[in-house]
Amino acid sequence: MPYFAKIIYNLRRTGSSLFTYDCAHCGKAVRGRALCEECEKLLMPAAEENENTVSVFYYDSAAKSALLKHKFSGCDYCADTLCDWLCVGFEKLENQKFDFALPVPSFGVTETKLYYLVKDFCAAKEIPFKPSVLKKIRKTEKQHNLSAKDRKENLKDAFKASSAVAGKTVLLIDDILTTGTTVSECSKTLLEAGAEKVFVLTVLKTKFDYEE
Repeated sequence: MPYFAKIIYNLRRTGSSLFTYDCAHCGKAVRGRALCEECEKLLMPAAEENENTVSVFYYDSAAKSALLKHKFSGCDYCADTLCDWLCVGFEKLENQKFDFALPVPSFGVTETKLYYLVKDFCAAKEIPFKPSVLKKIRKTEKQHNLSAKDRKENLKDAFKASSAVAGKTVLLIDDILTTGTTVSECSKTLLEAGAEKVFVLTVLKTKFDYEE
């Protein structure tokens, strides 16, 4: 199944590469991607979090523009670029074999923009896509309105993993890493359900530590 998903993904990407769009950061015409060559030079590689967590770029300047345009305008070409960035980050984990990958889930909504981004990434890298093994089981407050301490309390017991993760090596994917509270709680839930290992891959990472 991952092989056929990759064929479909490649066909779609070939088609989208033929069209001209506006650069998400400066507005200049660009073909088949979110940023023009000049704005791509503004991308800042993120420092490694730890051996199990990889973020690709810092959430700043052109990278921030591309992510926000993807999240709030639904541009397919921005999603394609973010998928390419995930593939770049994945190179740091390629020595690791994954049983499947999944997005950080949202409460009450399954097919989010992150869902489709991770689905495309899995197709590109031929990794089984298993979003159903982790669910968010209660509504929580928006994390960006909370302190680091309150973020942890806000997400406590908010996720539930299925027994299908037992003995598996899981790749958990999110669009941005801020304090790491969300991915930490998800990872904890997966491990408590029997996952052997959990790795985290995010597109972007905030540049500074979150204040208490």
